[in-house]
Amino acid sequence: MNKRESLDHQTFNRLSKMYIIALGAIALFSFGGQFFIQRYLNSQIDDSEIINISGRQRMLSQKLSKEILLLSYLQNHTLKEQYIKELSTTIDLWKESHEKLKLYNNSIPKGKNDSTEIKKMFLVLQPYFETIYENSTHILALAKKDTIDSELLKSHLNTVIFNEPLFLKQMDAIVFRYEKEAKEKVSRLKKIEYILFGLITIILIFEFFLLFRPVALSIKKTISNLLISRKEATTMAANAEKFRKIQNKNVQELIALTKALDQTLLYARVDEQGVIQSLGQRFSKLLQSDHGVNQKNLAELMQLGEVQKNRLLQLIAQNKGGVFNEEFDFITASGQKIWLDISILSVFKESGNSERLVLCSDISKRKEAQEEVERLNEVKYQEKEELQKSNASQIVEAQEEERKRIAKEIHDSIGQMLTALKFNIESINTENIEKTNQKIAGLKKLSKDLIVGIRVATFNLTPPELKDYGISTALQKMTRELSKLTGKNIIFENTSDPELRFESLVETNLYRVTQEAINNAIKYAQSETIIITIKNSESMLSITIDDDGKGFDLDKIPTKPKNNAEGGMGLFFMKERMNYINGRIFISSVIGQGTRITLNYVIE
Repeated sequence: MNKRESLDHQTFNRLSKMYIIALGAIALFSFGGQFFIQRYLNSQIDDSEIINISGRQRMLSQKLSKEILLLSYLQNHTLKEQYIKELSTTIDLWKESHEKLKLYNNSIPKGKNDSTEIKKMFLVLQPYFETIYENSTHILALAKKDTIDSELLKSHLNTVIFNEPLFLKQMDAIVFRYEKEAKEKVSRLKKIEYILFGLITIILIFEFFLLFRPVALSIKKTISNLLISRKEATTMAANAEKFRKIQNKNVQELIALTKALDQTLLYARVDEQGVIQSLGQRFSKLLQSDHGVNQKNLAELMQLGEVQKNRLLQLIAQNKGGVFNEEFDFITASGQKIWLDISILSVFKESGNSERLVLCSDISKRKEAQEEVERLNEVKYQEKEELQKSNASQIVEAQEEERKRIAKEIHDSIGQMLTALKFNIESINTENIEKTNQKIAGLKKLSKDLIVGIRVATFNLTPPELKDYGISTALQKMTRELSKLTGKNIIFENTSDPELRFESLVETNLYRVTQEAINNAIKYAQSETIIITIKNSESMLSITIDDDGKGFDLDKIPTKPKNNAEGGMGLFFMKERMNYINGRIFISSVIGQGTRITLNYVIE
């Protein structure tokens, strides 16, 4: 025992000394490296401050010149006092920064970081600084007086402006010199870091091969010999404990999984005939069969209808592989209708037998939502159908009214004129030449009026130009004829492509809507000037009808008038015609300022 204890003591003492030496060497170089690095970093902080001050001196010299120039040409007394205050602050700050740079240069030991060169550069800079500072001070003193000697002020100003670029140039050289020295310090710091890194790496390699590796091999061999016997003795016990823990873990996971399935999923295990082997807790609660569900048929327990019952049993029986799913609905014992999405899959046992796992998802809410959507769609379809019937009825009534109007116009005007023409012709007495000539003159005027009446009555019918040449030509003729017939100033402006053609239905509806808009402007708006503009782009045809009539209030026009007496039928049918061809109509009207109607049709 004494020899063994002595050997252990000696071995550990030797190892302790070796590790102390190794770690001490690493610590020495680490601390030393940190010392040198921190020194250089501290000097870098001073360098950054000096470079910042130097750069600020350049800025302040330029700011000083600008403020002196502004002050020399300023006449406003309030602003003058403000600029005097700013100039005084700039001069003080400029002088203070210059003194800091001088103190910093004087604090650097001679010959260190090439301080001699910078001091020489400051000797060159000093006269420029003193000249600018002295003249700036004089300018500031002159500016504070009520009356300023312009010649004296101009002399000082020229001196400052002359010396400022020289000061700025020399200050640039000093800043570049400071920057060069800072870069040199960084380069030296990098070299020191590389040297320290190399030394530490060499020490680590030396310690690894001469200290750690031999010691580790020796310890490994000793420990290995000690552990071989122990390992053989404890292997069986360790394996047994491991298997016991794995078994306990699997049992706990299985219990937790079973509990989770019971509480969250609607599931059942059945045989090929649908007889229940086990039923989940939630599914059992839904079916209200908490006891004695085993050996019962699932389809009968769900109380499905005959068709659905046979379908479920068919799926269970034929499910030899894969997954089958289908939707079923049934009424629970509480009278609630439930929709289930049932999936069936086969589970094969080691004995060769198989079971069916029935997984269900409650989709009642989704089904209710689908039924509600279908109901709303049906209601919407019926409303749309009723609206179309109503619109069609109003269109038919409007067409009938238009026929009556045309018949009345022909009967009241053309018919009466024809009757008058007939009576005048029959009353001609050729023996009385003088009265005959008078009647013939009257017949000529009556014939002319009859021709105009026929043209007016037939003008609202579809013109042949619409079919032969298109919408732009038909509108041009319509405006020309209406201008002659009504005496109104109707202007037609066309910048559209004359070759542009559309389907006959589209052109007819565009023509009728434009015609209705012009007729409304003539009859109801009492317009004197009407402008029709037609233009097109690659994707749209646009027709605009502007009038200078009395206008109307759009809010007082009913959206869907019930009859002609209520008003607004023309506007209603204009909108219906544009909707029919998938076009859009925009109406803008101001009482006393006229109306603008714009028709847009998308070119397909």
